[in-house]
Amino acid sequence: MGELAKNSSVYGPQTNAYVLKHLEVVEIVINNPAIEDHTFHFHGHNVQVIETGPFGSSSTINGQPVPHILSGPWPMWRDTVQVRAFEFIRVRFRADNPGVWFLHCHLAVHMYNGLAVVLIEAPDVLQQRQSVPEAMVEMCKRQGIHTQGNGAGNQEFDLSGLPPAVYPPS
Repeated sequence: MGELAKNSSVYGPQTNAYVLKHLEVVEIVINNPAIEDHTFHFHGHNVQVIETGPFGSSSTINGQPVPHILSGPWPMWRDTVQVRAFEFIRVRFRADNPGVWFLHCHLAVHMYNGLAVVLIEAPDVLQQRQSVPEAMVEMCKRQGIHTQGNGAGNQEFDLSGLPPAVYPPS
């Protein structure tokens, strides 16, 4: 893919992909405006929890305001965080692990409904450091799976032929 690998559009709209630069410091805010808690899992990284607090301006529990909490000088590290109902959480990590990593809610029905993103970290570095074993390439070819190109197996931004999104039954 070359330089195009740094453009999230080539992965297709169904991946909900974000491309991260090598060694950049990334902060992600996860908002939870819902009545239930969500547990989010980060693949490929442990993250620092640097801030939590109420989502919006009217967050209360039993009529009491939800406190806004900043981490101290040594934020805790986790690969899974809980975002409580009507709260947000801010996490931070350094993009120092080139690869394709999944960030998702641990409740499968929520993940299927879109509470997930793909973090494509340092694709330029990944292309330099890693190659796909020929046996894997051959296995993909035997199954009719594209081994080159964008998310649809085409060139550049041509996403024609991309499989339809899969949605859980309602």
